[in-house]
Amino acid sequence: MSWNQFEYSTADGRPVTLYEFVRGDTLSYRYTNADKDILLNDVVWTAQAISDSGLSAGSGDNLDVTVPAENAVALLFRGVSPSRAVRVRIYRWHVDDTSAEFRTVWVGTIKEAKREAIDRTRLVTASLASTFSRVGLRLTYGRACPHALYDHNCTVDPASFGVSGLVISSLDGAEITVTLPAGLENGWFTGGYVEWETDGITERRGLKVQDGNVVGVIGGTSGLSEGLAITLFPGCNRTISQCAEKFSNHLNYGGQPHMPGKSPFTIIKLF
Repeated sequence: MSWNQFEYSTADGRPVTLYEFVRGDTLSYRYTNADKDILLNDVVWTAQAISDSGLSAGSGDNLDVTVPAENAVALLFRGVSPSRAVRVRIYRWHVDDTSAEFRTVWVGTIKEAKREAIDRTRLVTASLASTFSRVGLRLTYGRACPHALYDHNCTVDPASFGVSGLVISSLDGAEITVTLPAGLENGWFTGGYVEWETDGITERRGLKVQDGNVVGVIGGTSGLSEGLAITLFPGCNRTISQCAEKFSNHLNYGGQPHMPGKSPFTIIKLF
């Protein structure tokens, strides 16, 4: 029998839901709501008390997945959320289907995690289709550059400015202390970001003010530790002078630094 015959049968269908969470294209977490672990296509789906809010017409673009509080995916959102999106794929499979065929019924990303009770966490997801209907931001005019540093409009290559091999000597929950190379001006990394490896995944977090060897980390230092090797990337204050002097990228500057100070809509009486 085909998957469709099992799915729409009133007697033969024995559906099981499979949940796959993917982080950084390299790390996957796979669970099933069956009463025992399932081996499909040489992949083990771990049995767990996992469920979802279901799919129905008019339910919108969200779907909630409830997992135990100590689930590995739920723990990723305990404190600071992962810097990259955690994708969700939900499949349906039938126990008696000897062809081991399973179909995708949901694709999306986790938006947030809510710990509703001491023993369970609700993962709020957004479907892939919802991203197609988002309204994009309009580019406005101003003296400051509207581009995000290192993006496709800015064109600055982060690999050319990142300082790698730095080791955290101390941290206090809000700031880290590292020994920076000599010759860098104070505040060089203000507004930049820090990058490090954990479980084979590259994590990133924004930087606040750098004062000497002390650098503030947006979101705190959770996930960082003493002795950890990190890479720091400098920030930009969005002015034409820093764009030219720090990055030599003034030809791609997105602002209008010579914009006149008077609005063309202001009524000026000549007499």
